[in-house]
Amino acid sequence: MTVARDMAKKSIVLLKNEKQLLPLSKKTQTIALIGPFAKAKSDNNGFWSYDWPDDSIRITSLWEGVQKKVDAGSKLLYAKGCNINDTLTSGFTEAINIAAQADVVVLSVGEARDMSGEAKSRSNIHLPGVQEELIKAVMATGKPVVVLISAGRPLVFNWTADNVPAILYTWWLGTEAGNAIADVLFGDYNPSGKLPMTFPLSEGQIPIYYNHYFTGRPARNDSDKVYRSAYIDLSIYPKFPFGYGLGYSNFTYSDITLSAASFKPGQSIAASVTVTNGGKFDGKETVQFYTRDITASVVRPVKELKGFQQVFLKAGENKKITFTITADDLRFYNDKLQYIYETGEFKMFIGGNSRDVKEASFELIK
Repeated sequence: MTVARDMAKKSIVLLKNEKQLLPLSKKTQTIALIGPFAKAKSDNNGFWSYDWPDDSIRITSLWEGVQKKVDAGSKLLYAKGCNINDTLTSGFTEAINIAAQADVVVLSVGEARDMSGEAKSRSNIHLPGVQEELIKAVMATGKPVVVLISAGRPLVFNWTADNVPAILYTWWLGTEAGNAIADVLFGDYNPSGKLPMTFPLSEGQIPIYYNHYFTGRPARNDSDKVYRSAYIDLSIYPKFPFGYGLGYSNFTYSDITLSAASFKPGQSIAASVTVTNGGKFDGKETVQFYTRDITASVVRPVKELKGFQQVFLKAGENKKITFTITADDLRFYNDKLQYIYETGEFKMFIGGNSRDVKEASFELIK
């Protein structure tokens, strides 16, 4: 149970936290738990799992996890609002009334366990049913709202992403889901998860991924689309990039410092940044290192993840993080399927995700 809980809380990704709504206080007087996942059990285990006779005891729901976490004087309220793939809004009235009585609302939505997995493709990857309509209705009460999204894939939830102040992507976290989510909601664990996939704005952007090839006529930004490789009716950027994930800390990066501007095969150079935790919470950051080959003989990705380091920093602490680059790190398969490196110009990127990075250039020479 300890291991399952530890893995679950490390998997949670904080996507948004406006005005530091999270973490919640355990002394919050009244908390409303709303949504089809608020008391869910088996859906927390996802597709690749079995139902067992003791699931009602073995699996901890969000309701149970929060119930054990808050102070004795706190009051929990519940409304389902709708089923996961509902077309009916008849439960909205109760949900709105419950939300109106609360100091904060935790709204848990997502995919059922049999919606993502083997032979479970979906042409529409928005939140199923009327769940996003439920979010809109609860948000209209004016109460502070935290949305939890349980799913087995990236989903599209643009209205929620743009309007809800705090969002946690909770995937399907298994038997300890409720306890792990409560650990994060109330600050006993500072979320450190990063997205292992790119989250699209719409199905029309798919396939979308961070390490795509550099096209012959790429759009440089959303204002640069005339005769460019881009949709005229959609941003070139994803909703959330690969490697993205916030925490209750506030990590900042210095510019990249290189030990040399160029190096030869058999040598190496060091790339360093200083990462600072400028927040009020101790936390863990995953520092990501990417490269791009500018002059390769075959087309190469715009970015390639070459390494990462996890660093734990106390509030106010900073640390120098160094990545060592050799010619072997720059190898690729050429048009003859030979695994080689080539001399030429390269870029490197270091940051907390594939989008928000510091950039530097170096050269591999003969």
